[in-house]
Amino acid sequence: MYQSAGLTEAAPQLAGHADRVRGLLQTYADLADGRITLEVIDPQPYSDEEDRAVGFGINRIALTGATEPTFFGLAATNSTDGRKTIPVFSPDREAWLEYDLTRLVAELGQPVKPKIAVLDGIGLSGDPVTGQPEQQSLAMLRELYDVDVLTGDVNSFPEGTQVVTAIHPQGLSEATLYALDQWVMGGGAFMAFVDPHAETQIGPRGMPAPDAASDLATLFEAWGVAYDPTQAVADPAYALTTIRRINGRDVDVGNPAWLRLDPGAIDTGRPTLARLSALVMTSAGSFAPAGGSAGFTPLVTASDTAVLADATQAADRFGDPRDLVADGTTPEAAPVLVAHLSGTLTTAFPEGKPEGSEWTAAHIATTEAANVMISADADMLMDRNWIQQRSILGTTIPQAFANNGDFFLNTVEHMAGGAALADLRGRAIDWRPLERIEAMQRSAEATYRATEQALLDRIAEAEAQLHDLAASEGGDGALFNAEVVAQAEDLRADLLAARAELRQVQYDLRSDVERLQSWVTVINVGIVPVLAALLALTFALRRPKRPLPTRAEA
Repeated sequence: MYQSAGLTEAAPQLAGHADRVRGLLQTYADLADGRITLEVIDPQPYSDEEDRAVGFGINRIALTGATEPTFFGLAATNSTDGRKTIPVFSPDREAWLEYDLTRLVAELGQPVKPKIAVLDGIGLSGDPVTGQPEQQSLAMLRELYDVDVLTGDVNSFPEGTQVVTAIHPQGLSEATLYALDQWVMGGGAFMAFVDPHAETQIGPRGMPAPDAASDLATLFEAWGVAYDPTQAVADPAYALTTIRRINGRDVDVGNPAWLRLDPGAIDTGRPTLARLSALVMTSAGSFAPAGGSAGFTPLVTASDTAVLADATQAADRFGDPRDLVADGTTPEAAPVLVAHLSGTLTTAFPEGKPEGSEWTAAHIATTEAANVMISADADMLMDRNWIQQRSILGTTIPQAFANNGDFFLNTVEHMAGGAALADLRGRAIDWRPLERIEAMQRSAEATYRATEQALLDRIAEAEAQLHDLAASEGGDGALFNAEVVAQAEDLRADLLAARAELRQVQYDLRSDVERLQSWVTVINVGIVPVLAALLALTFALRRPKRPLPTRAEA
């Protein structure tokens, strides 16, 4: 661990976060029975330790008030040539701290990554033609697994595949459907993300896709799953607020087709979902059991106020989304957005291998160990639905505002049988920024920057005047006449005054911050315990006094 000694002095709001990071690292080392060794290094400027930190890829952090670059990151190596780094322990990643560390240990401890096969029909892999980058959900999956993105007709899956994932499947051939069916019949883990209208799907020439619906009707019907690709869920209880132009005016309205689902909609009793706090889905469909023999377990469910609306109307970016609830139909039960199928499933191809299939394994008619996860929204895996880019400590970091990526990775791990990591994601964030202190720092820094710029402008102006004066005098020694000397003295006075002002701004910043921190400490350490003690004493004194029973009464 590379942590500069001046980190918490330059950024006091990071003190608690830094203590938690170091404490957790030490816990890993203590529990590893000698297999993990922790070394904490303070990389001094121009030292070999600083060179090693830079060589590992640890980021320098430029903090206000720090005279030297600061380091706060981790470099990990194994007994061979494996090497992993966390360039900076950003507070915004505290919710994933245990996951990041456990993933790092797992990657260094396993020589071969598990293999995941992905049928990508929505564009997770990115598109260099339209400039769309690889999406974070797929990038995160690649960090943990050996991912094979399959295209065209699929007649087999790579050797060693543990999970097959079909994302927004459109127009799959009989051969591909048969391969998926037989994979499931053979006990393989399968995840399907279908969508009645994939809003993030890009069509030809970067235009919206002419047909944005996806389905696995052949498989769903055989497996006892009801799914209508023409219907989308509209739920006012979980509606996201959007801006729509209605009657010539921009209006903030709740869009019931765009859902921000809280733990009330998520089956938090399952270990893979227990830590999730929010999922964002857009124009999602729904599932219902249709008399099959498989166990149908809802994982994510809309509220009782949800209706089923026309998917085309739900995806209309120019319509009034408030009409969706009025025009929709009420289902018999709350719509299920994500479900898990287990137990007994029957093949969708009772006649055996279809024509054109090159599947080489023997045909399997049924399985009693089904392991299938189905989601009625594919957009949830795209960055737009859960990621925003932010600059933290000088580094651009994708920051999650929803747990869509955690849900995807947790489910893949659970389906693959590796649930050890799944319970470590999406934990509540312990670090809370001191917003008033940060605001004071930003204000003082803005003042500092403005003063600094004014100083630079005065220097540039004075230098230009000196240059013009020297040129007009012919450069024959007139540079040292009384007028130029006077201007030089004025410039020096301006420099000294501006620097003094800068120092005063920095001093005022530190004084205000330390004063506020002192008051926060006094309140937390002194006043709050005193108030709690007084409250307890008040309740104790107000309790009715009952006389002790005598021996005869006893």
